[in-house]
Amino acid sequence: MKTITRIMRKFSSSGVKARVAIFATVTLGTVGLVLGTAWAVTMTIEAPLPGFGEVVPPAGVPAFVPLTSLKTVPNPVIPKDPITGQPVIRADLVDYVANLPAAIRLGKALFWEMQAGSDNKTACATCHFHAGADDRDKNQLEPGFNGSWDGFGANQALLPADYPFTIPLVPDNDNATGSQGVRKSTFQGLSKSGAELTASADDPVFNVGGKNVRRVTGKNSPSVVNAVFNHRNFHNGRAQVDFNGVNVWGNRDKSARVWVLDVRGNPAAFVINIQNASLASQAVGPPLNTVEMSAQGRSFPDIGKKLLLAKPLGLQRVSATDSVLGPVADATAGKGLTASYKTLIQTAFQPKWWNSTKSVTVGGKSYTMMQANFALYWGLSIMLYEATLVSDDTPMDQYLDSGRTNAAVLDQVVSRLAAEGTSVTRDDILNGLALFESPVALPTDGVFPTPPPAGSGVGCSLCHVGANTTSASVLSLTGPGLEPAHAALKNAGFDLRMERMFMKLPPVPAGTLSITYDPNTYAIGLPDGTFAPVATYDTGWYNIGVRPTADDPGLGGKDPFGNFLSWTGLFQALADPSFIKVPGGGLGAPIPPAAPATSPFAGEVLNPLTGLPLLAGPLTKTEPTAVAGSFKTAALRNAELTGPYFHNGGKSTLRQAVKLYDDGGNFANLTLHPLIRPLGMTPDQVRGLVAFLVALTDERVRWQKAPFDHPQLFVPDGDSPAGTDATLEIPATGAGGAATPLGRFLGLDPFQP
Repeated sequence: MKTITRIMRKFSSSGVKARVAIFATVTLGTVGLVLGTAWAVTMTIEAPLPGFGEVVPPAGVPAFVPLTSLKTVPNPVIPKDPITGQPVIRADLVDYVANLPAAIRLGKALFWEMQAGSDNKTACATCHFHAGADDRDKNQLEPGFNGSWDGFGANQALLPADYPFTIPLVPDNDNATGSQGVRKSTFQGLSKSGAELTASADDPVFNVGGKNVRRVTGKNSPSVVNAVFNHRNFHNGRAQVDFNGVNVWGNRDKSARVWVLDVRGNPAAFVINIQNASLASQAVGPPLNTVEMSAQGRSFPDIGKKLLLAKPLGLQRVSATDSVLGPVADATAGKGLTASYKTLIQTAFQPKWWNSTKSVTVGGKSYTMMQANFALYWGLSIMLYEATLVSDDTPMDQYLDSGRTNAAVLDQVVSRLAAEGTSVTRDDILNGLALFESPVALPTDGVFPTPPPAGSGVGCSLCHVGANTTSASVLSLTGPGLEPAHAALKNAGFDLRMERMFMKLPPVPAGTLSITYDPNTYAIGLPDGTFAPVATYDTGWYNIGVRPTADDPGLGGKDPFGNFLSWTGLFQALADPSFIKVPGGGLGAPIPPAAPATSPFAGEVLNPLTGLPLLAGPLTKTEPTAVAGSFKTAALRNAELTGPYFHNGGKSTLRQAVKLYDDGGNFANLTLHPLIRPLGMTPDQVRGLVAFLVALTDERVRWQKAPFDHPQLFVPDGDSPAGTDATLEIPATGAGGAATPLGRFLGLDPFQP
């Protein structure tokens, strides 16, 4: 629960206590929380400190969720056999996948396949070739919310001086650093040989001198490394957790159908709904996106028809030592694989999903069953490949693996940075870790102390929580939860995908104060006639003030079917959402009538009818929400290599990213998360936090070693001249990695302001 109560735990040892007592209960109707009847409680608070008091965690439970190694997190897509410890096919995927290594091989080939793009140059990897992200610096701008280039332009080369895009109190530009995809065109079909036929279309935005250049996405490309741990994918969460075999929308798209053999051996349209498969939902989005990979009007069966006639990776060299593709690399031809896509599919998938020569009709066109089901193979196989891209051996993970006893493993970070001319110490990294995971200090006179005093933190881990460094993870949202009270709430039927919280800390003067609480609306009335602002939001998705909310609703937007993207909005649209229980916090108080020390809610004042924290209870149809302008909390491993940062790519270095938080965000949005406030960190604290982030870089990722090795790739890198691609070659690497390590965006020092 990211409630204000959590940020007060730091002072549990201060000796300062807040007293809370139930003063009176006024019954306004038949008592019954589930029935939604009206009743209210008046409470008297004795508060010597500003705020609603403090939360004291149960004995032996830390006041924060400590960072742990990513090795401690089970892979949600590829589990391990409990006896052998070897990767196995997940139980619910056995009906689809016949051979796990073959499916991973197919997925890696498809992910790096340039022929998948309508231009035969654009693969999934084109936007995810650099530590799973994109560090190109020419023709990477999109004009943003206002549709104007704001002094920039199409095909522009980016420079360090162009960043950050926003500086508080200084006019900013709303452009986004995205990823260049394809030129605007329309699909005209396939030739008999399988060549894709397209026609150029006028593009008034992405052109130079009347010549089309490549279109650019409106969002910065997030890394696919460790994306397997995300509960939903894309910045706005549209890649649903359930995969329908066709597109990103899961069971939101009631028309989605795949093809399966019926009892007579004939292809029949069939609805599937594979859970915990957001990576598959995400994977099938870009191939038909007219900015990213596709001409207008192309379908997935068209992609299948094209690739089934093509030599896999036929335009690219594949290393014989590639950790996945090496056994089928075509050493004789020098490019591509020796196995066809048909063979790869037949080996990877159960026959019921491909074994028919009869045609089926999709979108008014006739296709083979294998062509028609190509999105199914694409999504599941790429999901399984990406599930292997886990970077759990960073120096910080090694330190955590040692039980925090072997700090010497952090010296490799110190030495690497020293060789680059940047001086940090082991203590800098450890101080950064402490700032990251320790709670913030309690405010004094209604104001948080700045800079953070010694022994306190800045609260990063309240959102970048646990081993995954994000509360938007599978483990956080569908497991037992990560915070001490989560397991108890889940056992009580609460949905951990949402939270209800105070949107700001109301100042409570010293002395005795009476407040009212209405459990039907979660309204907490103050003596001056105002109410403590309370709102519900999707766990792991926050508005942090990167851009004005009006620029982009993020998770607050809607899908093509008119439904809210957020769980909160989707469930509020139900006729009666009260059967959905939302976790929430209570007022903090370390003495009775607060929950006893043995309770999972120790230190919190509870609802006297339910025994749960005050803000925990059924979702109401009209309660305020805080989803507008919110975006997924990013995981932090390898962040050194994945700049620029945030959904708009508006910060170029880790120092600039940290400064956004130190400034309290760049825009004071109405749904700004309450923990986003000026921090006032000292230069040494900022340095420590950046050093900690650098310690989250996995050397296997930096050197492109297995499982992060890959085929050759030719990446469009702007036009020179307009209408002609300038191309950057990404050489093939084998399991042993590359000759040189990956660099940072624009070659910038991560400590550079």
